[in-house]
Amino acid sequence: MQPVPLFGSGIYGKSAVVTRQRRVNCYYENRADGDKSKVVVYGTPGLVLQFSTGPQPLRGLLSVNETTLYAVISNVFGLLLPPSVPGGIATFTALGNLNTLAGFVSMAPSPNSSQIMIVDGVNGWIYQPGPNTFIAATAAWFTPGAATVTNVNGYFVTEQPGSPNFGVSNINDATTGSALSTGAAAAYPDNIEAVDALAGNLIAFSQQHLEFWQNAGAPPPGQPFALIQSSPLKIGLPSIFARTHIDNTLVFLGETEAGTRRVYRIDGFNVTPISEEIDYIINQPGFVYADASMLSYQRDKHPFAQLTFPTMGRSFLFDLSTNIPGEAQSGLSTGAYQRHIGNLSSYYNGDTIIADYANGNVYRMDDNTFTDNGAPVLREAITKHHIKGFNRFRVPQLYLDMETGVGTPSGQGLNPQVSIECSKDNGRTWLQARLIPLGMRGNFVARVNARRFGQGRVFTWRIRMTDPVKFVITDGAIKRKGKQETF
Repeated sequence: MQPVPLFGSGIYGKSAVVTRQRRVNCYYENRADGDKSKVVVYGTPGLVLQFSTGPQPLRGLLSVNETTLYAVISNVFGLLLPPSVPGGIATFTALGNLNTLAGFVSMAPSPNSSQIMIVDGVNGWIYQPGPNTFIAATAAWFTPGAATVTNVNGYFVTEQPGSPNFGVSNINDATTGSALSTGAAAAYPDNIEAVDALAGNLIAFSQQHLEFWQNAGAPPPGQPFALIQSSPLKIGLPSIFARTHIDNTLVFLGETEAGTRRVYRIDGFNVTPISEEIDYIINQPGFVYADASMLSYQRDKHPFAQLTFPTMGRSFLFDLSTNIPGEAQSGLSTGAYQRHIGNLSSYYNGDTIIADYANGNVYRMDDNTFTDNGAPVLREAITKHHIKGFNRFRVPQLYLDMETGVGTPSGQGLNPQVSIECSKDNGRTWLQARLIPLGMRGNFVARVNARRFGQGRVFTWRIRMTDPVKFVITDGAIKRKGKQETF
């Protein structure tokens, strides 16, 4: 047997002949010391129910100083107090009412936590925890209809709908501000769609371009922000809420001047596309992208951005440490794809919490949980194509070096199995699955071997697991027979 590089960074997009690789609910980790392998495959963390707020999903979730949690449910903005025992009903204290019932809201706190501003695409409100007041945003700097709000260096900023302008409040006070505190993203003739902040700079996302602004002007009633010269880029924003922050990086779904949608990351002033294969997928005819949204979380050295297209029922996962993308889904799909249940994320009480898109459940990510709140999680990894000079050859054996002996004490997963399917036509069709035991609990010497794959000119394997146990692949090896015996 000879170790082979089973896994690569590709994603099946344009042609199965080029690559049929796919990763679902798993990610790669590069190992600097090599040891058994330079690349290891790990399963993504499962979801543990922390609390529920009822049947209605959260429209917005905001953690302030990681200790205070606010949410919008239906038309109510309020304070969330998780139960003392995880899994119970949270206490939701209403603080004020909005005028809309559905759709995402945008929220931003001031640096001193004295105010929180909420906008929903129709109106704006300001909550002040000190005096416990909830008032409508009526100051001259604010324009009704704004869908996004951010805070940069103490200034609240919102876009002014239907124009290239943005408004800026007085410092640490969204209740006051001048109509003269207005900037214009005027590098190109289009309207601002959203505002955001990164590394102390303001980012104005317009329909066809983006700009970086810094705090360098006159304070209100003047305009405190000045355009950073040469920063405008011809990348538009086709979906307002397909943006997320993680690890000093902003990830967003953008659109080029030619109308091509791409997923980008912003590090400082550098704007870089992440995956051309996924870009190809999301640009196919009929692919609905306008309702896309993003969330983020981090596991040890891996910052993840998760992009969901609700209408299409698909979620993509971007590992920013390796720049290798994959997919995420919850449950077992009846079709080719299924979205992940995560809809919103926030960092609270030392960990990331994830809000469900279908109800008021809020989860914690856990590396030692292998279900999504009890629902099965599909782990899937499709290998690279294996050829031998394009000649026919035989594969008598495939060996996967996996973490074994991981069975559960009882029930599903007592005797976990991994499914291995083989394709000899570049992954277009798959032969009957072989179910190989991973070993009951404590059987650490169990080996994952599949044999007698016959002859072919190309071999591709699909590895799947749905049992609620740990999923780790460290390496693989195959035995090959043919005229050529080397890779």
